[in-house]
Amino acid sequence: MSDPFVLQSGAGSRWVLHPPEDPYGDGYVLALPTELHGGGMTAAAVVELDGIFVNPQTTRLSEFFGTLASGWRGWDGVRYWTSARGQLTLEAAHDGIGRVSLGVTLRAADIAPAFAPWSATLLFGIEASRELRRLALRLSEFLEAAP
Repeated sequence: MSDPFVLQSGAGSRWVLHPPEDPYGDGYVLALPTELHGGGMTAAAVVELDGIFVNPQTTRLSEFFGTLASGWRGWDGVRYWTSARGQLTLEAAHDGIGRVSLGVTLRAADIAPAFAPWSATLLFGIEASRELRRLALRLSEFLEAAP
């Protein structure tokens, strides 16, 4: 079993992704145990990711980070990614001078995320050139090791 993927801020906040599992053994859905820790708060949920077959309108988590890393010089607005059932949402904004703000929201699994009984959000600051590229590479390698 591989080690978890951890994104940690200087303030001690952490986003932890545990190795994905294939709960049905068919490769269609991956279950990704996920945690947020920060400010005395801990939130945990199992996030569902698309497995081997991905809807053409869907972007994989590793592809989302790859797109952020390739656009390290900046972009307008906010870029979003949401997991298959909405348990995990990412929002990335570039400040135009070399930093990316990454908002990570974890919520209880629910058919309509707006009605989830709880949610937790942490914000991470990431240096846009080297740090963001390293993060994207580490995440891609972590997810590629999945069953």
